[in-house]
Amino acid sequence: MTDRNSSNPDFHEFNWTEKEKSAILSSFFWGYLVIQAPAGQLGQYFSPKLLLLGANLISAVLAGLTPTAAFIGGWKLLCALRVIQGLCQGFAVPLSYTLISKWAPPNERNRYVGFSLNGGTLGATAAMPLCGLLASSSGGWPSIFYFSGLLGLTWSALWAWFAADSPAKHQSISVEEKEYIQKSLMYVSEDKAKTPWSQIFTSIPFWALIFAHLGNGWAFAVIITEMPSYINSVLGFNIATNGLLSALPYLAMWLLTFPVCWLADYLQKNKIIPNSVARKLWTTIAQTGGAIMLVSMGFVGRDAVAAMTLLTITVALAAFLFSGYNINHLDLSPNFAGVLMGIANGLENITTILAPLTVGWVVEDTKSVEQWRIVFIISAFVSITGNLIFLIFGSTETQPWNTINQKPKKKENEINIP
Repeated sequence: MTDRNSSNPDFHEFNWTEKEKSAILSSFFWGYLVIQAPAGQLGQYFSPKLLLLGANLISAVLAGLTPTAAFIGGWKLLCALRVIQGLCQGFAVPLSYTLISKWAPPNERNRYVGFSLNGGTLGATAAMPLCGLLASSSGGWPSIFYFSGLLGLTWSALWAWFAADSPAKHQSISVEEKEYIQKSLMYVSEDKAKTPWSQIFTSIPFWALIFAHLGNGWAFAVIITEMPSYINSVLGFNIATNGLLSALPYLAMWLLTFPVCWLADYLQKNKIIPNSVARKLWTTIAQTGGAIMLVSMGFVGRDAVAAMTLLTITVALAAFLFSGYNINHLDLSPNFAGVLMGIANGLENITTILAPLTVGWVVEDTKSVEQWRIVFIISAFVSITGNLIFLIFGSTETQPWNTINQKPKKKENEINIP
């Protein structure tokens, strides 16, 4: 949209400044931030299936309207549209956790969380090269948004047909599978209850979880929103090649998630290491390990092979997060997992908003390796700080406020789960 020489030159080029581009890139997270906690709360009282369906339909339509918004209202209207898209897509993660709490047996949670949420990784993996090809095609950059909108509408149709809020409400699930899932879930209730807000916000383990979110959010925002610019400006690749290169790290992460989540479930099922150790170990590998790789990338200069190798390792290590802090919400309170994720993931977007804006302030010359190095060091510091707080204060114990006026069915270690 801002460089006609790296896409189809027959389409309009917008002369936006780096700060305006950073504002556009971060504006999605403004809406995404404010809706997270309300979305998790709405999932306690209304159908998560229907809420996700409506939110995704609106987001898909707005994707198709994005080119028109850019031409009519410029970067400001585009920011407004992306704020609304952020509001819609902000329902996805907290409501996913509400559904996971009803569907995932304890000894399968790592795989359930990893495999389902990893769909976002697969989407990023496919979108980056595909968007590069679409931008260079006869449809130009507008075709990216039209195609995205069509995919969103297709998903909505499939979701409306196949999804269900719980095994009890699924039309085609076998009796054996339904009974297996329902009997395996400990401290999970179908009843609706008032959210214990005061206990949640005074829970030290939950605040430790929030800081882990904050640390990861900063690094995530830098990588997902700014790396295409870094690859283009510093490493010197055009947008078609850039899309393929940008996708490589996410492909590596997507592939690594499957063995990592399987290993995490195996270790949990066989009680090889305690859950508390596992959550903190996987989180440290991802956040601190990834931070080290990111800083290293700032010191390899314009060596494209070294930079892309380090970037690929940085992103791939995030596969460990699905079995790390990303599942801790279900440890602390399966009954309110969607609410916890809504709060934590919403607050995470404070850093996902600040990070691209910081890049706009620090990187005045997008070809300056030194300025990008500062960005990577700041990101690493924030990520490691969040990791350390989670290591010290994090917990995997189910919190007392999880109970909804019911007796637990059975202790988890008393259930014979194959």
